Amino acid sequence: MAVITITSRPGCQGGEIAARLAGHLGFMLVDKTSFAQLSGEIDLDEAGLREVDEAISKGELQIDPETEACVRLLQDLMAQLAEEQDLVIVDRSAQGLFRDRPGTLHVRLVAPRMYRVRQAKNSERLSGREAGRFIKNLETRHARYLRFLYGLNLADPDLYDLTLRMDRLSIEQALRLIEAAIDGMDLGQVPRESIVKDLLPQMAEKRENGRFANVAETEFARFLRFYNIPFEYEPRTFTLETDAGGRITEAFTPDFYLLEQDLYIELTTMKQSLVTRKNRKVRKLRRLYPDINIRIFYQRDFYNLMAKYGLLQGR
Repeated sequence: MAVITITSRPGCQGGEIAARLAGHLGFMLVDKTSFAQLSGEIDLDEAGLREVDEAISKGELQIDPETEACVRLLQDLMAQLAEEQDLVIVDRSAQGLFRDRPGTLHVRLVAPRMYRVRQAKNSERLSGREAGRFIKNLETRHARYLRFLYGLNLADPDLYDLTLRMDRLSIEQALRLIEAAIDGMDLGQVPRESIVKDLLPQMAEKRENGRFANVAETEFARFLRFYNIPFEYEPRTFTLETDAGGRITEAFTPDFYLLEQDLYIELTTMKQSLVTRKNRKVRKLRRLYPDINIRIFYQRDFYNLMAKYGLLQGR
């Protein structure tokens, strides 16, 4: 199994190369569009994703905790995808996330500035001056993102296994070189678990005194009771994985079941380790039990709901 990261200097056609490579290999493509869809899994819409990107790209010294959690959770979502399938990832600091991992190939696409400005002019329909600013701003954002997340230098050659000059190669030639490297490194023979080993936090959620696991669950139950919404607390445990002997090795128990809505609710906060683990389990549950209706309530969902019904007063 394999993860291929494509780090492209702006104007080097990284998006097209990644899309065609994913198509040739039968891998999942993680690009700008699919990443925006991924962000929805942590309740971050496309506008919110832009705000997060802009906060990092400005090089602000102080990033609010929720923004930082979102940035890091998006990296965890990519690692979760790598648990399940082969990937071709364009930018998004993936070379830092999967740095030195077995089963990975890190490709960098470069070209002289004049070539990249010309490409940006044509693809983005910009003037020469606008294209110059466009590639500079985008590259600055990529560099700051990688430095923020992993303390790495985007231009460090040690981050990449293969560097290609796109002013000297056609897209077809670049694809052949990348595919030859994949074959030569026998990436398809690498066990998937070795790619993501220790990448994802596995912390257990500690229960506080009392019936519910935390304050959020207690208040959500109070909300349901206040509005006479019938519910059950942790009524069912779903088996997610078993070993060769049929013993359960992974299971998931959603927090609440709303009887009238036939809906399971899993509450979580912006604590990174817990959101990551719950997202992964909910993904598995939906795949294994497609008829089960489940929704994750994130911190912002919860407090928006409480505020809407006036239940945050006096907190």
